[in-house]
Amino acid sequence: MICLLFRQTASAQITGGTSSLTLTSSVAAPSVRKNPGELFPPGSLGYLIWTNFIAHTNGRSMEIWHTYSLPTNFPTAFFYGSNLPAHTRPILAWNPSSLMADMKGQTAISQCWTSQGNHGQVPITAFTRRHGYTRGHSMGNAGISDHFNGHRVYFCTTNNEVVEAVVQSSLVQIGKGYDYTLLFFSTDLPPGIEPMRVADQKIVLEKYPPGPPGNWIQFLTEQGGSISANYPPFIANTFKAGDSGSPNLLPLPSELVFWSGRSTSGASAQMQADMDELSRLAGLDPAKYQMQWFDLSGFPTPK
Repeated sequence: MICLLFRQTASAQITGGTSSLTLTSSVAAPSVRKNPGELFPPGSLGYLIWTNFIAHTNGRSMEIWHTYSLPTNFPTAFFYGSNLPAHTRPILAWNPSSLMADMKGQTAISQCWTSQGNHGQVPITAFTRRHGYTRGHSMGNAGISDHFNGHRVYFCTTNNEVVEAVVQSSLVQIGKGYDYTLLFFSTDLPPGIEPMRVADQKIVLEKYPPGPPGNWIQFLTEQGGSISANYPPFIANTFKAGDSGSPNLLPLPSELVFWSGRSTSGASAQMQADMDELSRLAGLDPAKYQMQWFDLSGFPTPK
């Protein structure tokens, strides 16, 4: 286990396979601001993230949504999918001034589905056109499940068209170093929803070593509809109860890349194997539903 302690208001553990990272989040500004060249050498992953972030913050907001409106009959407690109201489609529209506005991968983020309970909790991130990711803990027993069958996950295109994806089956991984649930959708997500690329958590931490607040930029969504950059003034509380499974993202030029979940697992060979199993059970070719990995091999490992 890698432990990292910051001056604190909250904490969480990011797990994946046999490794884990314990993070604590602070809203305090760093005592001494540094420029990217002082922290990361040119050509490094950290330098790319820093320079891209600094170039795109003017006039930007932490608010993800311009509109997030649920119908009055939207579930606030668990119902089996067969007992849901006939129509639960929300009205959603992205905030065009958000830190992540128009970045590739944005449309893979869903902060609205009929099993969320409270606003924005247990969010879903699409990794393929059939597979959505969220937390594993508090989602039922490990293994393939029909618990969420019939539930509806709502995505939003860049043109603010709401897309409804219906859960056909699910698989929970909890224990042995894993913590995630995969939701399998009954149909492919349309072209307007772009699954998010993923990066290997272990390699990310090697190439982009964690640092204190203000020196380790990443994008972190949270249930209230904000996105934190871990850099003042773009800092929000992202470790509240219900934020588990929210995506931790590398903000690259014009693209968001998933590297781990909030207190949950990063992408792994086991996760892909579970996706393949869900695809096979649905009579589909697993080769058509593979996670797309962001290649980190070209970035140096800091000494």
